Amino acid sequence: MTWKVEEKKELRGYTVEWAEPGNYFLSMRNRIFHASELRSPFTHIATIDAPAWKSLASNFRLVQRFLRFMVANVLPLDNGDLFVTFDKSVGIIRDGKYRNLEGMIRPCRVLRSACAVGSDGSVYFGEYLANDERGPMRIYRYMAGSDTIETVHTFGEGEIKHIHGIYRDPYSHDLYCLTGDRPNECRISKSDDGFLKFATVGEGDETWRAVSLVFTEDAIFYGTDAEFRTNEIYRIDRATGERISLGEVNGTVFYSRKVGDDLFFATTAENAPAQKENVAALWWISAEGKLEEVIRFPKDVWHGTLFQFGTIAMPNGPGDESELLFSLVALKGDNRTYRLFK
Repeated sequence: MTWKVEEKKELRGYTVEWAEPGNYFLSMRNRIFHASELRSPFTHIATIDAPAWKSLASNFRLVQRFLRFMVANVLPLDNGDLFVTFDKSVGIIRDGKYRNLEGMIRPCRVLRSACAVGSDGSVYFGEYLANDERGPMRIYRYMAGSDTIETVHTFGEGEIKHIHGIYRDPYSHDLYCLTGDRPNECRISKSDDGFLKFATVGEGDETWRAVSLVFTEDAIFYGTDAEFRTNEIYRIDRATGERISLGEVNGTVFYSRKVGDDLFFATTAENAPAQKENVAALWWISAEGKLEEVIRFPKDVWHGTLFQFGTIAMPNGPGDESELLFSLVALKGDNRTYRLFK
């Protein structure tokens, strides 16, 4: 299969946060936009409150990256509100105004596409912080229509470093929690009751260190986020629980998406000990299970820790079954959006 890639030039400077036919949400720094088609002009719907100096300084892309002055998640809720994570804040957009949600123990980041709407309509997300001291880490729930969030589970002191993401299985409706980073902290767990109790899918080494999941009717797929071993794409069979490797990839996998019968996994240019080339790549798994690299982008010249690792970001939402949208961050072609299609 030969995939075609083209830049969506009208999206330069924007990031598509949510994509489904006829309903798109985009961000630019601390502003949120809506569109029924990905053609400018886009409708500005809200601005996230921020200090004036940050807003001004972040007009320069490198400063924006240094400050992490950017949106990570936009989730439309059934009541018409938008759930938003921005920098280290969590809030909602209601009636055209952004408001921070109360109830968080401390400011924290939420990784892109790493929060999920459960079958009860609530949003679940976990704390993502450095947590080098290995203090408690929390899973939060936000009930639509409320102005507060609540803690539904706390990992005890020394149990994990942080939470990579919460994902909903559209087939079983279970919620999955992914944690890391040391071998004993790497774990994929699931819950069918909003995290009152957990069932462990796998744990104990970097083959269970994941940032995102992809679900199909027959299996669950993920790419590893391993620092000290070669990264691989795994398939877990729903019926048997058997896990197999579909092959090796060139780096840590942060983001992944399903497009029709095709699965895509994006590796990250973070110059991890096990990474031989400091490039990010998009990998494809066909309906037949074949793993193949589609395209790669080298890291830009700026320091990864200070100015972000090189990532290929994908929008949340159902998407379009005929194409994949993705944006580049801290790669050559930074802040541009591309369309992948057959």
